[in-house]
Amino acid sequence: MKTVQIVHNPTAGNAMHSRNDLVDSFRKSGHTINYVSTEWENWEELFDPAADFIFLAGGDGTVHKMAAALLKVKQKTFPPIELLPLGTANNIAETLRMLKASLHSGITGKAFGRFDCGRIKGMKEKEFFLESVGFGVFPQLIAEMRKNPIETGSAGEKLKKILKVLVEIVKDFKPQKAKVKVNGIRIKGSFLMLEVMNIKHVGPNLELAPHADPGDGYLDLVMVPESSRSQLLAYLEKMIRGEHSSSEVHEFAKYIRVQKVKMKWYGEHMHIDDTLFEDYSQKSIKIEMLPGAMAFIENIPSSDPGDQKTDK
Repeated sequence: MKTVQIVHNPTAGNAMHSRNDLVDSFRKSGHTINYVSTEWENWEELFDPAADFIFLAGGDGTVHKMAAALLKVKQKTFPPIELLPLGTANNIAETLRMLKASLHSGITGKAFGRFDCGRIKGMKEKEFFLESVGFGVFPQLIAEMRKNPIETGSAGEKLKKILKVLVEIVKDFKPQKAKVKVNGIRIKGSFLMLEVMNIKHVGPNLELAPHADPGDGYLDLVMVPESSRSQLLAYLEKMIRGEHSSSEVHEFAKYIRVQKVKMKWYGEHMHIDDTLFEDYSQKSIKIEMLPGAMAFIENIPSSDPGDQKTDK
């Protein structure tokens, strides 16, 4: 018998699954259950980092909250995590091929994939990230979604609407100067977007780093210069129509694989995962790897076309 820690965001996914649904699915198997809701005040104090297994029901934001709770604990290893993706974009779940996860958990018999985290030096508010850190059009998109959230439609419809907002931002965005020091070289220029990515996607399932692997000990530095505006717009329009190919990213973005990088952006906005910092104030930040900080259960891709994801 195992101890299962359930971490649940009851507001995610239009409240598709209740506390009872989640608890009953494990109790039937005879496991000991510890349930916490991320809506509870001080839920981290009730969280059990020594459980045998973590089952997380929520979107990317819920994953971030759970990771923050884990990384505050001073222990060398953490329980393996399985996701029930209930958010809109579910970028982390997509990276782990877990968009078909269900309440019938595979607490045994599935592969454990190590998941790196990034450490940030130079920011007081947040010291790590799971997905990406960056500047430019994506922080601008987060700011716009805060002011005018898209609340109607299916997950796929919401993502298309968000991409259309991003298109308008890219059209009018004034490039900003930046300095980057990486792998012994210095880079200066004006950019529409500068991202350090641990996974393939950012924001509305925007695939910017097709070869990123969150378990390989490297990050992808992605740079989109001012001269690539038209190519970036064309890629976004194809995404909206469902006609894009990840190979097209190389037409507008430049890549460097890194383990450490120092960056300075001469603009005001910055994002860390899905958190917006509007008072970045042009500080230099240093980013480095925390290799294998967590372990997620990976789903094996199905060969049945009927099992493939159809709606993000």
